[in-house]
Amino acid sequence: MQDAAPDTTHTARRDPWTALVTVAQEAAVHLPGRQHEPLQQGLALIALTEADWGVIGRTLTDDPDSATSLDWFMATVMRSAGFPETYAAPVLFIEVEGDLQSSVLFVRRRVVASFAQEPAGLDGPVNYALRRLGVERGAHPDESTALGLHWP
Repeated sequence: MQDAAPDTTHTARRDPWTALVTVAQEAAVHLPGRQHEPLQQGLALIALTEADWGVIGRTLTDDPDSATSLDWFMATVMRSAGFPETYAAPVLFIEVEGDLQSSVLFVRRRVVASFAQEPAGLDGPVNYALRRLGVERGAHPDESTALGLHWP
C-alpha cells in the first residue's frame, strides 16, 4: 500500500522526524501492509511513527544491555517497522531535527556509514548516505532533491 507523505514542506520542526529509505520493489514485497511513499530511482520512503518508537522503547526497556551498537539499533528499528529478519536490501535511517540531520546506512544487515547531528547540505548526513546508497543527483542540486525527498 502506498500513501503520500503527510506534509512535505521544508519548514524546521522542533521534534525530530524519522524515516527509512529502501528499495521500493523490496518494500512492496516484504512490507505489503506498510505505508510508504514512492521516491525516484526505485526507492521508497517509510515514515517512522510514534507506534514504531513505542516498540523500540519497549525493546530497549526489556533488554537495555543489548543497546550497545548501531547494528542493534538498526535491527530494532527495522523489526519495529515490520521488516522481516530475512530482509537484505539496503535501508537508510534518516532523522531530521531543525537544521540538523542524522543518518545510518544499513547494508546486508550491517551499518556501513553513520553520521549524528550534523548540518544539512550537499555533504550532510542524508546526501552523503544517499550517494553511498547509489543515488545519482544528475542535474539536481543534491541527492535528496533528485529523489524527490522532502521532510516536514
